[in-house]
Amino acid sequence: MAAVLAVPLAAAPPATAATARPAVAAHDTGPAARALERILGKSRAHQVTLRTIDKGTGADRFRVSAEGGHLVVAGTSPAVQLTGFGWYLRKVAHADVAIGGSQLDLPARLPLPSAPIEQDASVANRFALNDTNEGYAGAYLSWQEWERRIDVLALLGINQVLVYEGQEAVYQRAFQQFGYSAADMRAWIPEPAHQSWWLLQNMCCTGSPISQQLIDRRAALARRMIDRLRELGMTPVLPGYYGTVPTDFAQRNPGANTVPQGTWNGLERPDWLDPTGPEFGKVAAAFYQAQTQLYGATTMYKMDLLHEGGTAGSVPVGPASKAVQDALEAAHPGAIWVILGWQSNPRKETLQAVDRSRMFIVDGLSEQPTVTDRDKDFLGTPYAFGTIWNFGGHQNFGAGLTVWNEKFHAWQAKPGNAMNGIALMPEAIDNNPAAEAFFTEMAWETAPVDMDAWFAEYATARYGAADPHALAAWQIIERTAYSWPAGKDTRHVTALFDDQPSLTDTGTALQYDPAEFEKALRELLQVDPRLRRSDAYRYDLVDVARQVLANRSRALLPKILTAYRDRDTVAFGRLTGQWMAEMKLMDEVLGTDPNFLLGTWQREAARQAANAKEAARLDYDLKSLVTLWQTESPGLQDYARREFNGLVGGYYAKRWKMFFDALLDSLRTGEQPKPIDWRAVAESWAHAGTRYAAQPHGDAYRLAAQVAGEPSGTLTVASDRKGIAPGGTVNVTATLTNDSAGTARDVRLALTAPSGYTVRPGTSPGSDVDSGGTATATWTVTAPADAAAGTLPTLDATASWRTSSGESGRATAHALLMVGGSTIAPPYKTAASAPAEFARTGDTIGIAAGGRDVWGATNELATVYESGGLTSGHAVSTKVTKLDGASPYTRAGLVVSYDLSKTGSAGYADIAVTPEHGCVFSYDTDGDGRLDHVTEVGGFTAGDLYVRLRTDGDRVTGSCSSDDRNWTVIGSGTVAGASATQDVGMFVSAVNSHTSQEAIALFSGGITAAADTSRDGSGDVLQSLHKPVTALSSESGRPPEVANDGNRANSPYWGGPMTYGQTWWRVDLGAVNDVSRVNVRNYVDGTRYYTYRLEGSVDGTHWFTLGGRNGPAPATDAGDTMNTEARARYVRVVGLGNTANATFHLTEVSVYGTPTT
Repeated sequence: MAAVLAVPLAAAPPATAATARPAVAAHDTGPAARALERILGKSRAHQVTLRTIDKGTGADRFRVSAEGGHLVVAGTSPAVQLTGFGWYLRKVAHADVAIGGSQLDLPARLPLPSAPIEQDASVANRFALNDTNEGYAGAYLSWQEWERRIDVLALLGINQVLVYEGQEAVYQRAFQQFGYSAADMRAWIPEPAHQSWWLLQNMCCTGSPISQQLIDRRAALARRMIDRLRELGMTPVLPGYYGTVPTDFAQRNPGANTVPQGTWNGLERPDWLDPTGPEFGKVAAAFYQAQTQLYGATTMYKMDLLHEGGTAGSVPVGPASKAVQDALEAAHPGAIWVILGWQSNPRKETLQAVDRSRMFIVDGLSEQPTVTDRDKDFLGTPYAFGTIWNFGGHQNFGAGLTVWNEKFHAWQAKPGNAMNGIALMPEAIDNNPAAEAFFTEMAWETAPVDMDAWFAEYATARYGAADPHALAAWQIIERTAYSWPAGKDTRHVTALFDDQPSLTDTGTALQYDPAEFEKALRELLQVDPRLRRSDAYRYDLVDVARQVLANRSRALLPKILTAYRDRDTVAFGRLTGQWMAEMKLMDEVLGTDPNFLLGTWQREAARQAANAKEAARLDYDLKSLVTLWQTESPGLQDYARREFNGLVGGYYAKRWKMFFDALLDSLRTGEQPKPIDWRAVAESWAHAGTRYAAQPHGDAYRLAAQVAGEPSGTLTVASDRKGIAPGGTVNVTATLTNDSAGTARDVRLALTAPSGYTVRPGTSPGSDVDSGGTATATWTVTAPADAAAGTLPTLDATASWRTSSGESGRATAHALLMVGGSTIAPPYKTAASAPAEFARTGDTIGIAAGGRDVWGATNELATVYESGGLTSGHAVSTKVTKLDGASPYTRAGLVVSYDLSKTGSAGYADIAVTPEHGCVFSYDTDGDGRLDHVTEVGGFTAGDLYVRLRTDGDRVTGSCSSDDRNWTVIGSGTVAGASATQDVGMFVSAVNSHTSQEAIALFSGGITAAADTSRDGSGDVLQSLHKPVTALSSESGRPPEVANDGNRANSPYWGGPMTYGQTWWRVDLGAVNDVSRVNVRNYVDGTRYYTYRLEGSVDGTHWFTLGGRNGPAPATDAGDTMNTEARARYVRVVGLGNTANATFHLTEVSVYGTPTT
């Protein structure tokens, strides 16, 4: 085996609990001096006098001062000297050094502080890097890049750094003592991009075998990293040994007890060697010996025992934990066991068994609101306040700085607390430099900071001088993206562009107003040109522009979904074209900065390959990590998605184009979209060998200005009345909201009406509209004197404008009117407690009306009714063919009371359809003429919808049907004051207390007698259990059969991707049944809610609606029960939405009925 030059086993210095640090020469300032030369260049670095402060038994501290015209930085270690210099840069020199862009526009002579700056570390342990950082932040980084990152971490005040690089050499060397050859081990060890999860005992063998030259190269890199950390007085935190072995270890080592760990997200896990068995001590000793020979000893070793689903089998966790710690103690007396606080780790059995003074927990959940007492949770074990703000290396702007600022200091102030550190652990470190700076500074502060003041100082340092636009930009970012509420997810947030294509994708919710965030881009573009020359400015400009485009994807995709569901090919083509253009622009923006280039990753991987064949393998290793992850598991597909040039333009854009093309073909042919094998697409792209640019290209400022100036506006149009009499007038208002980051110039609003209508301008908008501002115009529209009653004229509003860069913007909106004025002939009468117009054309009756609500004390509606039209023991129905209303609860349907000519009459109830809440049944329980009880069933929409009311004495029942044969009971109740004969009418209430806009409804056929379809279904039995089921599609491992297996628990469940806007699950009852009720249970977590439509069919081809759910109440254990009067052989659930993700879930569907034959 080719090996790195071995070093002798060194005795580790004794360590006390969670304060371990390597020995550093007491007065050696050379390491910090050399770091300053790397950062500043020799000329400026030599202006800094470095001194060592004797730490003794106290805290780390630094002091920055001016002595005799010289800058003096003193600190307790070289790293702390660099921390002090980092504070000097930000607070005195107005400069900033970060992993993501730096600004060092310093004068030839460094400025001196006007007063000394002195800080003591409030915690001893300042830990950095997640276990996954090795993969997600660049698996093939060069030494030069790691050297820079270590310098930055020192400037930030970090003193403990996790090093995973090079550990494959340790395993290879150690396990050759246990029956394995070097080649055997290479076949077990994954390629570098996936090694983090191998070291976490989550997986093995992916991409294997790794080449020997790459193992040796990475060992050399690790040695340099570890040596540099020691040189600076920082502790390299190395992986310890806690039992990871190949799955055939017991066969090669008789007597060894290994516990199979199964799979992790579909990937084979290594086995776990029983730490209580005799072989464990031998393997651990060999491991630590090999590690020390390669890299020397350290004082902190990271081990996550039984990580993420690891199983102990029959091995007792407590004794096993003690054995792991004993093995570490035998190899490195006094060393600290570092363990991640995550999910169930560290287990209570572990904490109770080990010497807790020699364990240190880096907590990954400190900021979560449910985590309140880590001293109690961890049994007094020393721990660090930690953060993990991203998963997979997502670049989302977002972290809980306001939460950190309060919670860290509150915990620190608790008497007797065991918190003695911070842990900076995003899954990738190469994003959110402001969050990194803020979080690490907390370790040197004694109380919460003033957030506004901190960001003002940060903006000044970031660009080199105070600038009002820079300050404004960062205060906007502070109050939006960096004020993420506790308990709200920042970890999964990305652009919808990055996701596997689906029309129903909503992504993880943003916790701020995207329009407000966009203003930060406009402010950054106005920063003084003299401050725009730095890498820091370019990085931030690109990052903010990227986030603006990412946020816009969330607003655009629902519009595409609407166009597709409406089968509007023109709108679909226009909107998908806009989507693809946005992706192209994002890719171009990202291409202007080296931090956002997939090509730089590819270049570094190629440089580490021995030949073209290996280069192709390494290219696949890194490209597969950010796409398919080399597993069939949907949980890891796109887990590491990110906005990189090349990835956005070369992979994500390709997927969306394929998707949109399939949807467009479907719109044109009327057939279902052709399914796309997304895994095959990912495999093809990852294997293609396409190389992307490794050097930035393009003008970041110009492209960011294009993003800011991209025309984006929302136009609304409304009339003061929906009903218009022949020769009458209405007043119309159109409002344009400028949604773009730039100014909308030369704004023009126009309104057109059908021939014969007169449009007279009123007020006009101003010429220009600032970002977020509005422009309004008004008109008076007059109907022709001979306008036919019942016609529905459409008013078309348009807005046009141009951006500062000369691009044209356009938006349209439409409003509907109804011509009234006709006489409503007997047997019908009219009544209105709100403004109204009525029209009758043949057997169609139209009502245009206002009305704030029909609930409680508010009782505003308009009705065309029949006096005494409903008698006890009978039912009537009507057909609602159109409903145009601005409120989600606008109502159109049937209303009944003793006297509809006046409000407040007894016997009051109604059944209505709404735009967004399906059918709603309301009634008066106490006879005061006010509706006070309501039930609703989703799934129903106006347009060929029938509503029915039946009275039986004082009991009133409201039902809805999509075919006038199969009915769903929306509600039934005892209505106080109901009489044997009551008025019944078609009615409309706009429910416009929030919109002030009227509504229009059309009713076909008037009020007619309805058949009684009720029957006693109390004896009906479950008909759906284990009956044949089918589904449009299913996630792997989530088959449709589990949704009628009799198990109502959350798992197993059926999962159907809503890729094309919806999905469906269907059960065949085997025969036509009189169906009395259906219960639908979704996945229940207390927060998510689902939208669906329940349907029935006799033949499996022609479907009618039975109900559904429109939200927004979370799904419950009880599920949703629809009470039906229907005949069906097939029952289908059409999934339309899920607030948690783009998959629809069913845990159980129960259909009760009686066969008709």
